[in-house]
Amino acid sequence: MRNSFYLSIFVMLLLLNGCTEEESGTTLLVTEEVLYTSGEQVRILGRLISNQPVSASDHGFYLSQDANFASPIIISLGAKDGAGKFIGQTFGLSSRKKYFAKAFMDIGNGIEFGNVVELETLAAGLDSYSPGFGTPGKEIFILGKNFTKDTKVFFGTEPAQVLEILFESRLRVRIPAAKGSSSVPIRVQSQDQNLVFPINFEYQTGSYLEVAPFPEPVRLIENISFQNGGLFYVGLGSDRKLSLYTKIQSYNPVTNQWQNANFPGSARTFAFATTNYIGGGVAELGREPYTLNPSLWRVTPAGFQRLKDLPFPSRESLAAELNNELYVIGGKEGNLLAVRKYNPTSETWTTLGDSPTQFTKENASFVYQNKFYVIGSDKVLYFFDPVNSSWSQISNFPGAIGQGYGFGQIIGSKAYVGGYGRVDEVWELNLMNFNWVSKNPIPGTPQGITAGSFEKDGFLYIMRQQDINLIGNFPLSVYKFDPNGI
Repeated sequence: MRNSFYLSIFVMLLLLNGCTEEESGTTLLVTEEVLYTSGEQVRILGRLISNQPVSASDHGFYLSQDANFASPIIISLGAKDGAGKFIGQTFGLSSRKKYFAKAFMDIGNGIEFGNVVELETLAAGLDSYSPGFGTPGKEIFILGKNFTKDTKVFFGTEPAQVLEILFESRLRVRIPAAKGSSSVPIRVQSQDQNLVFPINFEYQTGSYLEVAPFPEPVRLIENISFQNGGLFYVGLGSDRKLSLYTKIQSYNPVTNQWQNANFPGSARTFAFATTNYIGGGVAELGREPYTLNPSLWRVTPAGFQRLKDLPFPSRESLAAELNNELYVIGGKEGNLLAVRKYNPTSETWTTLGDSPTQFTKENASFVYQNKFYVIGSDKVLYFFDPVNSSWSQISNFPGAIGQGYGFGQIIGSKAYVGGYGRVDEVWELNLMNFNWVSKNPIPGTPQGITAGSFEKDGFLYIMRQQDINLIGNFPLSVYKFDPNGI
């Protein structure tokens, strides 16, 4: 509409001029329209209209917050030969301000101006950010509009590095170190505007403190671990598959001390262990056919009590205690899907219905509210209800299962799963809604193997060592893990 209006004026001028004085020329300067505005920049279209050859030594636009154009911003486009449209652009304006603009030209009679147009720079705005969860040093993208070149970003009170501003609407930002809290608001400062997202950014959490290492310089694998009476027990198995390890060591997290638990039974690898039972496994190092150890032991306050031998073969079986009864599931001998229950009062075993897939000690598992959970080799989280001996699938593990033998531990209403062979990941499962959240990785190199895990007073204790294929002497480290630490 505006273009047609000014062209109509020009046509009328030409007609009037043609009726009066054929020799004279007419030139018209128009500030035509504002093409684009943002928080700090503007593009304006002007047009020089003439019915004769015209040459300007300079042309462009004046821009000012003052209608009288005091101290204007001058957009000089330099010399121009011939009539036609021209576009001027400038940056560094103040956001959310009214400006006045007019075209100018110098065709030899001094500076001449076109009509005045008004414009208003825009306010910055927020749309979204992604991801909403991460670790310091990683990058996130903030989407919005009209970001100025001096835009700053803060995570809580910590300034973040703005790596790039794309199209005034996309910020590429490096996440700063967490200070004070794992849940912080993201604040974007654009000139005099302070914009805050309504949903906080969540830092990936999980801090580790190394405590007393294992008391002997062994590379322990194929071992057992369990927790009883406030003490953590680790032992049996083998040292690098070179020799059987005959001891069980106990760790007191209060005193940070280790001590020999004086296990009277024979050595074995690939046994199962729960709070109150140790059983099964392989009696000698070697390959198939294995010599199995059928003995079953009960852990008591007075020490270890031998029970009747297992009536079935057990190598790398899963085991758990539910409602004061012992369940032994699967393994790598005999019926690989078998589920067996031991009643300590009658000292009898009952065989239940088969499991939906094969489970072994390679599968991370945990007990919550007297129900058994296990992550299969297909990453499906299976759920066993001992009341009706039924299995169901309830979730999928999002992490890597590496070479197996991960841990599962409960703190409150959350499960912690991870520490698989050659994987340093730890994941948190909310057992109220079955949402998974990743935690900070276990320290050391990723080529680690978990020898045991325990829980006390809201902390996890994770025993970790290097894969036996790595050359060198590596201690069997014990880490105290705070799931909420930053």
